Amino acid sequence: MTTRPAESNEDGPTSLPAGESRESVSPLARAAEFYRHHTDPAFILALTAPLAAFLIVLFVAAPTLAPGVLNWDNAEFQTVGPLMGTAHPTGYASYIVLGWLATVLLQPLGDPAYRMNVLQLVLAAVAAGATVAIVQLVTDRRWVALAAAMTLASTTLFWRLSLHSDPHMFNLTLVAILFVLLLTWAHRRRNSELEGAAHSDRWLVAAAFVYGVALTNHSLALMLPPAIALFLLVSDWRVILRWRTVLACLVVLAATAAIFYAELPLRAAMGVSQVYGHPNTWDGFLSIVTAEQFRGDLGDPLANLSDKLAANINELWGSFGPVLLLAPVGLVTSVVRRFNFAVLSGLTAASVGIFAASYSSGDPERYYLVVLFVASTWIGVGVADLIDGGLWLAESGRRDRFDRFLLRLAPNRVTPSEPNAPVSKRALGGTAAIVELLVAIGLLANVGLLLPARLAPQSASNPGGVTEALWTTDSAWMHAVLAPTDKGGVPANAVIVSWWGASTTLWYGQRVLGLRPDVYVVDDVTRIDFNLGTVQDVLDRNLGRRPVFVIQLDGGDGGMVALRKQYDLQPFRIPNGSTLDQVVRAKAA
Repeated sequence: MTTRPAESNEDGPTSLPAGESRESVSPLARAAEFYRHHTDPAFILALTAPLAAFLIVLFVAAPTLAPGVLNWDNAEFQTVGPLMGTAHPTGYASYIVLGWLATVLLQPLGDPAYRMNVLQLVLAAVAAGATVAIVQLVTDRRWVALAAAMTLASTTLFWRLSLHSDPHMFNLTLVAILFVLLLTWAHRRRNSELEGAAHSDRWLVAAAFVYGVALTNHSLALMLPPAIALFLLVSDWRVILRWRTVLACLVVLAATAAIFYAELPLRAAMGVSQVYGHPNTWDGFLSIVTAEQFRGDLGDPLANLSDKLAANINELWGSFGPVLLLAPVGLVTSVVRRFNFAVLSGLTAASVGIFAASYSSGDPERYYLVVLFVASTWIGVGVADLIDGGLWLAESGRRDRFDRFLLRLAPNRVTPSEPNAPVSKRALGGTAAIVELLVAIGLLANVGLLLPARLAPQSASNPGGVTEALWTTDSAWMHAVLAPTDKGGVPANAVIVSWWGASTTLWYGQRVLGLRPDVYVVDDVTRIDFNLGTVQDVLDRNLGRRPVFVIQLDGGDGGMVALRKQYDLQPFRIPNGSTLDQVVRAKAA
């Protein structure tokens, strides 16, 4: 049978029978074609560095993973995930659905809180692998890409957020995957004569799905559209004329967001035990999704831009140290050599960085995670372009000036030549591989110097280490408070008025583990959702009827200083040796 020249497609060139179009090929033939392409040695080799990054992060960080429930927002997600409930604004719907799925699939690994922590580590490993893929796509240097990803993974912030449940790591993972999809689309459009322009837009549809998942996970996704839109226009402005592609992306995005956001009202209507606010009403749903509660924590994004830039630089320098000096090199060379990547990464870092420096709610450092990721890609690109630049100078210069250097690095691949002869491309290729490997080893050695501190217990002198002493404290305290009454737990039918950080830990014990359902835990969210009034209202309503305790209340009408002036408090010792403040009576006016 005669064949015509290879027809291009999104998976690579293939040979089709003469007179046949790709659409007329049977599904079995397409599957065979897909298999041939994806078992190509070059394709498999391209996966080695991302896979290596994934496995390294899993292997190195796994021993430091938090073994159980923690407190504050972390405990809330460890509670909401297994129950598929509703978290605090913005609801984090896609993260909650993923968390529920992880707790189902990972049941052999331990209790639900630990499974949520394992999910976090897997997400961090995927983010590292995607970072490798991005630098590799942009520079075609896999070992430099691996070193750049490991540089990111060794930062204090990335390491810390890899060890316990938190949706910010999921946000980073989705942003990294989105970058991979967009860059792959741009590469295939740029090489359309080989790879099929008609089918490359499928990568955009996949990117629309990933963005929909990101949008329903964290509001930081709202910072991305300007970067994505300009990237698309710079890469191939004609995409706006392909109405089928545009429509498909919009439909997929809308459907993805609608499906995940539906989790909030549906699960609330089903009466799940862990629901924040009232997302089963329209006003309640909008309040959660738009984070109305936290609008006051966001300052003017355009005010004091110099201070915001300084805050971002300080965060980056504290994370990377002198290695950060390579990032501007990568940004500048990207502007010159790969403008679309510079647009995508630069606008993403700028918008997210401004938001992070403008936001003042709990643990704002987490919002810099995407900025660190972008900077790590610039570091990798900068290193790769410095290598390329040095080799270009060698190739365009005089051979006799470079010959001895080549002979030292690759004596078996380079032979002495006549003076002024051009440098052999084969010799340069071998030298490039050696130089790349040496530079990658140098970057990885820097990472290796950080590992002992990361694996050591955290202290004032070692803030980037593992919080071993804290990992088990919350679980022990929770089990002590919610222990049976005959084993020293709080009395039957007790009321505990608590702050958010401790109440979420108790909710996990009650609603996930089923401990002491007779105890009523009240915090500021509970008081608002159920119209319970002030802390004093809750105390007065229950004193004389039920045992009442307060835990670390701070500020407002529930500050501990004010309560001690209004009520007699006495310590109540629990099995782990710590004490709770029990409210005995109101003092006379």
